[in-house]
Order: sequence, then structure tokens, then C-alpha cells
Amino acid sequence: MPELRISTEKVCALIEAAREVAGKVPSTAGDKTTTGDDSELVTIEEPEGIGENEDARRCEMVDFIAGLNVEEQADLLALILVGRGDYDTEEWDDAVAEAESRIAARDPDYMIGDAALPEYLGDGLEALGRTCD
Repeated sequence: MPELRISTEKVCALIEAAREVAGKVPSTAGDKTTTGDDSELVTIEEPEGIGENEDARRCEMVDFIAGLNVEEQADLLALILVGRGDYDTEEWDDAVAEAESRIAARDPDYMIGDAALPEYLGDGLEALGRTCD
């Protein structure tokens, strides 16, 4: 199993923030609740900062990613690549190599542009035998 250079806790914190930004689910940090039915998901309130300014939570995500070291950023992007099916766990080194080349040319904002980010990160963690539970 590949060794992650970013903690599962950091990835899970980013997943939670990405869910809020994507409007998929309200923040459930620490409450361990679920509806247990097939009802439509409730979206969060309109985020603060809409309009001329970026959403405050999105800015926090960018700052969070920018604060990671290069190895952590590479592993985070490699998790996304594995989570969306570009690579499987046996190709982890290839995923990391691609991530490192992409990171060298961009800023942290590009990693959070996809609404499916929480799913990709969760699937990537699961593929490596880790979860946010």
C-alpha cells in the first residue's frame, strides 16, 4: 500500500470544506448525523462573500492548500487522480509524478475547481485503505 505524505486528517478537513463550497451538504463536522432516507440533500445557505469577493470558505481552502508542503500537495493531487479513476493504487508512483509536474506550474486554486472534489478525495482515500470516519 502506498505511503501518504499528507495526513488523513488534513485530507478529511479539506473534504469537509469542499462539501460546503460545492453546496452538496451542510457542514456536519463532529455531529455524526444522517437522515437515513433518500430525501433530497439540503444545501447550505448562500456562502458569505458571494459577488465581487470570493467565497470565504473557498479562500480558506486555497490558503490551506498553499500552506501544505510540496509533498503534501503532490499526494493530495495524486489522491484526486486516483479518486477520479485516472490511476489505480498500483500506479500510485505515476499519479504522484503527474501531480508533481502539474503542481510545479500552477497555484493552489486549481485543485479546488471541481465540484466533485469531495468525492474524488474520499474515493482516493478509500482506494488506499483510509477513511474519514
